[in-house]
Amino acid sequence: MLPVRFLIQPSTAFMTSDPPIYSTPPNARENLFLGIDVGGTNVKLGLVDASGVVHAKDALSTPELVTPERVFTAALAFADHKLSSAEYGKFNLAGIGLAVPGVLDSQEAVLREVVNLPEWKGKPLRDVLRQARDLPNVVVNDANSAAYAEHSLRSLGNKSLALITLGTGIGCGLVMNGSPYGGDHGCAGELGHIAIRFGSEALPCTCGKMGHLEAYAGSKGVVTRLHSLARTSNNSEIKSLLAKDSVTPRDISTRASSGCELCNTVIDQTAEYLGQAIGQMAQVIDPAVVLLGGAMTFGGSQSKVGERFLATVRNTIITTTLEEVGSHLKVEFASLGNDAGVIGAAMVAQQVIAS
Repeated sequence: MLPVRFLIQPSTAFMTSDPPIYSTPPNARENLFLGIDVGGTNVKLGLVDASGVVHAKDALSTPELVTPERVFTAALAFADHKLSSAEYGKFNLAGIGLAVPGVLDSQEAVLREVVNLPEWKGKPLRDVLRQARDLPNVVVNDANSAAYAEHSLRSLGNKSLALITLGTGIGCGLVMNGSPYGGDHGCAGELGHIAIRFGSEALPCTCGKMGHLEAYAGSKGVVTRLHSLARTSNNSEIKSLLAKDSVTPRDISTRASSGCELCNTVIDQTAEYLGQAIGQMAQVIDPAVVLLGGAMTFGGSQSKVGERFLATVRNTIITTTLEEVGSHLKVEFASLGNDAGVIGAAMVAQQVIAS
């Protein structure tokens, strides 16, 4: 079945946690897994099979639902509505995977630190999920969930992968020895807070510390550097661009594609900063693959600017690491986009149930 998209608004008509009534006998059905990817703005949902194919998906408003209990009720209503229809009669809901942002205590399935989701902090999410529906479930960090989806897509087996998301912040999901890895304190993969500059001239990070990668290669840092270069330049095009209320990395990428020297310089600097941080990480964990994703890949594989950005990241890694690390590390753009978190959550649930 080809992947499809359905949009169902959460309403009282669907706010039920009663399991659907199926017409197909249980032993004749194929398993699907419900992936729930929670963000501060949206909750993404998907019914995913064991091979990672999304058979139905939806997006709900996080601020409208607020609490984990209401999110889980709406997510199960979406799944029940689909699985009770004739089109999905051959499928069975076998488990639930939940992807959440923030610092996750993976042993207790409790968010210890999280921004924009105060109602979620401190709650035993696995237990709350089980109360909503008595099915096998797993809770995983959202970055690790997306990384696991990309890992599965590439059939990497027991090899390790890091997925770096570039945007306002810089996140990193890890799959180690074939499984998502969050660390002993839920903070593994905080690449944005690796220090790449030291001393009095190091830039302040949003976390309050100095010299972190995010201050240099997060979107705000990129725009700030363009402002700095423009002050000593006679480039009227860039000065008119910076006079706008807001300038985005996409604007910089567009101007770079048209040959703007300043924009290309900023993108090259960003790639070098990122390559230095990835090199540090690679020296420690030696992954097989590092992927770049998120909103700030400067066009990614679809543009010459994006390809040059990737090449500069690769070259910087090679020049700052041992030859056995840099020369064997595969660095590519991520492939799954916004579906990665949902797919990964569902596939982690499938892995746990199968093990």
